[in-house]
Amino acid sequence: MSRMAMTVERLPGHPQPKPGESLSSWLIRTAYANAERLSYITTYLTGDANFWVHDRDRLLSPELSSRLEAGTGIASERLQELVLSQYAGTLFERLEPQGSVRWLLPLAKRGYRASRSGSLYCPLCLTEDIHPHLRLSWRMSFVVVCSSHGTALLDACPQCHHPFAPHLNDLGAGRNGYLELELPFAWCPQCGERLTDVTPEVGCPAVVDLERRMLRGLRTGVLEWDGLSEVHAQEGFDVLHQLLSVLMLPEVREALKDLPDAPEYPQRRNRSFEDFSLAGRRALMERLAYLVQEWPWRFSGVVREAGLTRRPLVANMPQIPSWYDVVAEQFSQANGRRAYKVTPLVPHLSLAEIAACRDAAPTEIERRRWTVIWHYMQQPQKLLVARKLGLSWQFVHNTVTKYNAVGPESLMDVRRGRELRRKRLLNAEQERDLRALIDSSPERLSNEQLADWFEAQIGKRPDATTLWIYRRGVSHSRLGRRAKRGRNSRK
Repeated sequence: MSRMAMTVERLPGHPQPKPGESLSSWLIRTAYANAERLSYITTYLTGDANFWVHDRDRLLSPELSSRLEAGTGIASERLQELVLSQYAGTLFERLEPQGSVRWLLPLAKRGYRASRSGSLYCPLCLTEDIHPHLRLSWRMSFVVVCSSHGTALLDACPQCHHPFAPHLNDLGAGRNGYLELELPFAWCPQCGERLTDVTPEVGCPAVVDLERRMLRGLRTGVLEWDGLSEVHAQEGFDVLHQLLSVLMLPEVREALKDLPDAPEYPQRRNRSFEDFSLAGRRALMERLAYLVQEWPWRFSGVVREAGLTRRPLVANMPQIPSWYDVVAEQFSQANGRRAYKVTPLVPHLSLAEIAACRDAAPTEIERRRWTVIWHYMQQPQKLLVARKLGLSWQFVHNTVTKYNAVGPESLMDVRRGRELRRKRLLNAEQERDLRALIDSSPERLSNEQLADWFEAQIGKRPDATTLWIYRRGVSHSRLGRRAKRGRNSRK
């Protein structure tokens, strides 16, 4: 029996998770509640001696969740609230077990050791908490200030500058868990100094306000946005991350030279916001907070001053929200053209009826056409609908035109249920006659003679390729030359 299949007995100490706590924080508190080393506890609970090699705040598999529930008595549903996968579809599209993910700080680990901190901490929170714990939000790259105190977060020891890594406190030269009465969050595993003996800087008010709005968006599913009231959370986070990429452009950095800039830019070619140091992310967040205020006027002014076109504003965006695309389109190099003609949609069906037809479409092509009509009814601009769905403008134009002229019947797939028959020029009897003619001829028949025979039989003269196929002894069909002979008929 494998270790993962072994029965786990309930631990004597099993603290309840705190609201907003991360899984790694709860496991550390569980180890200290049982006066045991963290690595021993996680190996016992999960059966995996290399449990901490991976980022455990990302995902929690059902198998691990059930083992943790058996060993601690905490329901699996509650444990799933301690990992970042709960934000799939809101903060990011999906979350993979490994690899870089937008808005998530990488751990940069080699085994248990980390070259940079994947989590931040607030000295004031760790001091004031009755039960100190790490927040899951401290794993997110846009969280650079404490939303409760409005002060700057830290990612390293103020004394030795070792990355913040509380899970290392009882490994190697760390302290003995049997003798410690205090949780390891407040002291450094490298030098042993207290991490809370520091007065954090006051955060930028604009950054604090933006960060609080983003955290509310994670909870509610909608993001507050100046000038638009609110937008869908994932669309808002997509645009915010895109704006951070725009802020890294040299032209924009020059246009915003009066605002604080990152002290150092990563040299990686495809750098992202998550590659920056904490100081760099804090500076970029301050610029981002400035950029999204009074939307879209301030953003448009900065883009014009930087001399940017539409291309860098939407680069590498798989889906462009329509409300952002309208702003970016103002800087298109093709803005000198005449505006596209707006074709109103004939109200054959209501929006709800169109959605029902889309969901009930039996084929993919019908579903795609109904999706075009559904989007076009809400936003009658063919170019924007084409960009949003990743389709050609011509396809959207043809779909809308036929729908207006014919109605819902024009969206049906004419090939639905139709059996595609193989094309044949000759029937079986004519093929036998042709074979007899070719075999009985003392000399090789020319293409002209064969074409004359075909014209007498079917009223049309085949091309040279078709004549060659029939000369090889098989009917002109989609099966090909070897279909009737079989694989073993060749000599």
